[in-house]
Amino acid sequence: MEPKTFNTKKTEKSTNTWLTPRSLLDRLGHFDLDPCAATVRPWDIADVNYTEEDNGLIQEWFGRVWCNPPYGSEAYPFLKKFSEYGGPGLMLLFTRTDIKAWHEYVFPTAKYIFFIKGRIKFCRPDGSQEATANAASCLLAWDKSELPLLLQLEKEGLGKLAMFV
Repeated sequence: MEPKTFNTKKTEKSTNTWLTPRSLLDRLGHFDLDPCAATVRPWDIADVNYTEEDNGLIQEWFGRVWCNPPYGSEAYPFLKKFSEYGGPGLMLLFTRTDIKAWHEYVFPTAKYIFFIKGRIKFCRPDGSQEATANAASCLLAWDKSELPLLLQLEKEGLGKLAMFV
């Protein structure tokens, strides 16, 4: 049995790049920008896709943003940037509420956390589905325009919404 490879050091057999399954993306609507798109990917998520070579952390963010960052410690600069951007869009992240980054960039600034029921089966860059993730995931939103979608996802049974006022 191959070991889980989420949140592990990158080796020939592991990766920190995990693509969001098309079945979830199809429920989330249109995105203008993906600041951390995989260089090799079977589908585009947004109109504009910054890859590692483009370095989405130094590019301007605009419109409705989709952000499924590289996993592990590489996710936190994207979390910081999204919290500073504060515009419309969603970030998919492991629900690790005990880590410092959550206390610095999520709890003080996010408006919504949508806790996804169960664990996501992420995809590899070729589109093949991998084993279930080793942690729960959530969608984070900093802009009130995402509320109707998140309420609809909750109504459909995808998970549970927490709102901050």
